[in-house]
Amino acid sequence: MSPFGSAGLEGLRRRIAAIEAGGAGRPAEGVGLRWMPLGLPALDQALGGGLAWESLHEVAGQAAGLEGTVTAFGLALAVRAARMRRRPVLVVQQDLAGLEGGRLYGPGLAEAGLPEGAVILVQVRRAEEALLVMEEGLKCTGLSVVMGEIASRLPDALTATRRLSLAAQAGGGLGLLLRPKPDPAPCAAQTRWRVAPAPGRPDAWGGLGQAGLAADLVRNRSGPPGRWQFVLRDGCLAQETEADRTEGWPAHDRTAHDRTGHDHPAAPLHAPAGGAALSQPVAGAAVHGPPRTRRAR
Repeated sequence: MSPFGSAGLEGLRRRIAAIEAGGAGRPAEGVGLRWMPLGLPALDQALGGGLAWESLHEVAGQAAGLEGTVTAFGLALAVRAARMRRRPVLVVQQDLAGLEGGRLYGPGLAEAGLPEGAVILVQVRRAEEALLVMEEGLKCTGLSVVMGEIASRLPDALTATRRLSLAAQAGGGLGLLLRPKPDPAPCAAQTRWRVAPAPGRPDAWGGLGQAGLAADLVRNRSGPPGRWQFVLRDGCLAQETEADRTEGWPAHDRTAHDRTGHDHPAAPLHAPAGGAALSQPVAGAAVHGPPRTRRAR
């Protein structure tokens, strides 16, 4: 019989678990969560409460050439997970994926919600190497998310994704497998997503508004499949609201916009009293140049 006794052995197990989780005697934040709510009621309900921790989730483009959309969707999920767990994100990128879709850019990641120090980037040549690094990362309890971008065909995809799923169960984090286009091969992921860009609305001044994404949930182990449309807001997925459609448009300007079909306000813009001038053209502003004269008839 162990000299520690059953109580002492259980206490030792708790201390070891706390050390492995990165704590010095307290449980790591968020470890007990099973679901990661996305803040979208209809989608969270379909998923059984949110995106499942301790699981692998696959994201692929609906067609070839949508690498940027796939990465944006994956990063939006990673940002939310990192904010909840307050732990770094491991990104594993195959060189081919970087050549086809571009490499991640530090300032852009910071603007998306992953500041410097929150991302560990590993670049590898072959798909087998990417899978190995992902598996080891998913076993680590000190990471919130392991996101892998793999452009090549997966060798024995079912076995490979099964290993990733088991590693995610062991580490407790979130596994994201990003693929540039749909792969018909079997996959052991908890969910499989097919994403594409969605039409976005212009902002208040007729410029580019929030980016839109359309996502088909083609496999869902916890509920039905479905289709959703999102906008990217503060680095995370959100649903477009009426306020997003009309934000910044005064009522009379919206009327003129609807009537004329122009993408700019029809009425003059004026800076508020005591405030800085707007950096937008003002209707009726003086034009520099020689004055135009009219001939007398």
